Amino acid sequence: MRLSVDFASGRSGTAELAWGQRDVWTAIDGVGPDARYFNVPRLLTVPGAGGPRHPGAVAAALAEVMGRHDALRSVVRLGATGPYQEVAAAGTLAIELVEAARGDVDDAAAGLVARLAGRPFGDGEQPLRAGIVVCDGVATHVALVMNHVVADWRAADVVVRDLRMLLLRGVITRPPSSQLLDLVREEEAASARSDRSIAQWEALLRTVPSAMFPTVVSSGATPRFARAVLSSPRLDHAAQVLARRTGVSTATVLLVAVSMLLRELTGHEVSAITPIVHNRFNSRTRGLVTSLNQLGLFTLGPCGSLAETLVSAYSAVLASYRRARFDSLALHAMVDRMSADRGVPMFPLCCFNDLRPGEDSGGADRADRESELEWLPGMDRRSCDFCVALMRWKGTLGVELSADTTRLPEGEMAALLHRLECFVIGAAHS
Repeated sequence: MRLSVDFASGRSGTAELAWGQRDVWTAIDGVGPDARYFNVPRLLTVPGAGGPRHPGAVAAALAEVMGRHDALRSVVRLGATGPYQEVAAAGTLAIELVEAARGDVDDAAAGLVARLAGRPFGDGEQPLRAGIVVCDGVATHVALVMNHVVADWRAADVVVRDLRMLLLRGVITRPPSSQLLDLVREEEAASARSDRSIAQWEALLRTVPSAMFPTVVSSGATPRFARAVLSSPRLDHAAQVLARRTGVSTATVLLVAVSMLLRELTGHEVSAITPIVHNRFNSRTRGLVTSLNQLGLFTLGPCGSLAETLVSAYSAVLASYRRARFDSLALHAMVDRMSADRGVPMFPLCCFNDLRPGEDSGGADRADRESELEWLPGMDRRSCDFCVALMRWKGTLGVELSADTTRLPEGEMAALLHRLECFVIGAAHS
């Protein structure tokens, strides 16, 4: 069963992809059918305050949110010279309705969002899929899935926040802090900033290995890219202890710890890892709905203890965030030129991504719980040989590792996750 709702805005236009959008599009294009992994899902429980909402009222609020943000009306297309986007002034959103009994609404909502996220977005497809769970004529949950090219994880949080605000108050009086079409125009005039970032990338790439895992060591698993997640309250607590002690974030604690272990694992004198940077460091970008994520480049040479390295390397961590704003076409041209000069592809293919909505200060209350390692469905193709992602998992910190098993077999993946846990806990207790 479906419900259709019309949306409209006074803004429209055709534009190139923004820098962050281009990076995501390139990654998705390189993965193929497994690109569903990039989809950005969200599930909102319809607030109970103010009385029950019928599906039509929720659909109307969702249409208003779409009119509010350029990106939610942006259709990405592949043209003769590459991808571009068309931001529509108006259109119609089809919303899937799922009827559920009172005791089944949570399971129905989880199934709905999984189904909407279960296939990649096609060329020219509307960037938002939506569904509503209905019980006795009342909407209980809203499932949203966004095309990652137009919305990163933090942008999706903005969308959910706006929808919840409309459902609670009926109106949002303040306009968006900035818009996608404006961002594209600003970036077109920001070549000097991009050039500085790319020059810093080039200087660093000349000091690191061509790739962190350049050697094929086995025939690999099926699928080739395995995924494991370690949920560990003790690691969560230990990272918080070290963060408070050294004055950094828990993401920095884990980024530096992973980088140190990569030196140990690979034998390289210098490790290189590309943190995925959200680029939302001011009031204009904090509420901007688009994909602002780009890669920074963090390198780490010989170092001392974890606590000592957190202090000494913190400025380099911050610098890696600052260099994560660039014209990706120009960066790729630089990397291609360096690769041709060296006769080998020059890129770490090793990334780090913090997907958590924020710090969780309650880790100490759960620090006595045992950790758990789980294997998630793998993939045939990925854009990176090695990727660590931080997430909230089963009520605590989850560290997901995805790796090319021809370069890092599954047994070594599991051992590395457990080594990370022991390493950070040991540092916190020393």
